[in-house]
Amino acid sequence: MIMDIIEKINRLQDQLNIQMAVQYETMLDNQLTAKQVLLLELIRAGATTTKDIATTLRVTTSAVSQLLNKLEGKGYIHRTINPENRREIKLELAEKGQQYFNQLKQFEQDTASAIYGQLPSEDLQHLVRILENLLTIVRRDKA
Repeated sequence: MIMDIIEKINRLQDQLNIQMAVQYETMLDNQLTAKQVLLLELIRAGATTTKDIATTLRVTTSAVSQLLNKLEGKGYIHRTINPENRREIKLELAEKGQQYFNQLKQFEQDTASAIYGQLPSEDLQHLVRILENLLTIVRRDKA
């Protein structure tokens, strides 16, 4: 019985994620691959060098450089020489990269309002409690 419920939850989560991904793809810039988006996320989060990103992703700096070349060519990032260490190149989001994240934030807000706004407040509060409980369990079991 419990396994049937878990399987149903997993199927529903998968279907919801697929629907959200389809909406995401149509709403946002489709010039970016998933790996390029990941690099933009890392740069936004503070990864400022090719080595930082390579270390985080456990890949070679050469592989990261190839992706960064494409992002720079599309105008999403800037590379500048670190004045404190001239052998180091610093990475930062360009205006187009900032715009991407602004679009993403707006999309997330619009989508959340459109979807969650159709649910009663009690259901939303119950969903929050369930998700918090699941997160607590996962964190506790991880430790």
